[in-house]
Amino acid sequence: MYLEKLLKIIQAQRHDFLNHFQVISGLLQLNKIDRVREYINQVSMEMAQLGKTARLNVPEITAVLLNGFYDASMSQIEIELTVDSTFDNCTVPGPVMGDALEYSLGIVISAMSSHEVEDKHLEVIISESEKNCICRLLFPELLTGDPEVLEKGLTAVSELLNPYGGRVNLAMADNGVEIFLNFPRKKLQSG
Repeated sequence: MYLEKLLKIIQAQRHDFLNHFQVISGLLQLNKIDRVREYINQVSMEMAQLGKTARLNVPEITAVLLNGFYDASMSQIEIELTVDSTFDNCTVPGPVMGDALEYSLGIVISAMSSHEVEDKHLEVIISESEKNCICRLLFPELLTGDPEVLEKGLTAVSELLNPYGGRVNLAMADNGVEIFLNFPRKKLQSG
């Protein structure tokens, strides 16, 4: 399912890694030590964003997020990832959660890929409440397209999640759009 794309991601990361060494080597040859420090800090922050995916205990979600980072970078979309949950104890199976997030991210990245979209910043927040594991996708209001396209696109996500009690919601405000994916948590056994 995700394996071909993951192979591309690994190849791209290898290429980027070697490129980073070349940039650092060139800056050192030019004796630009301060710029080397800045560059290393910049690369470290980028790697920290990708590293957050490892905190999740659902491999399908991790794979989708890595693919999302790759797809977003191809369209010069910046993703900011916050992970405040491991997604343990969700009642929705991992492959279903992965498909729901993959489809949702695909809709957003496709819409944001337009050259007419100036603010190419997507925030992905993984969190949980007492009853739900939650994935939120926050992005600026899109200047192009019809909001109904988002709503129609998310119908398939809703159909995926409904059998497991999950749901998807779309909220639009003056400053942007938010897609909520809610995956019910298993009830904790007491005693």
